[in-house]
Amino acid sequence: MTTNEENTKLGLTVDEAREMLGIGRNLMLQLVKVKGFPAVRFKRKIIINKELLPKWFEENCGEYCDYDY
Repeated sequence: MTTNEENTKLGLTVDEAREMLGIGRNLMLQLVKVKGFPAVRFKRKIIINKELLPKWFEENCGEYCDYDY
């Protein structure tokens, strides 16, 4: 994928988002189930909103320390 294509994409795949956050795939898949997480599921495909992910992370940092996934 070219840089231009990456800049025009509205969403991230689970793998792209987990790399952005520096977490594992299993944890990322659990996070997309959290109410209010900026993700949309299209059957088996999960797309995470590229613009809202950093905002969600900032607003919820430390919020899910004791969250039972």
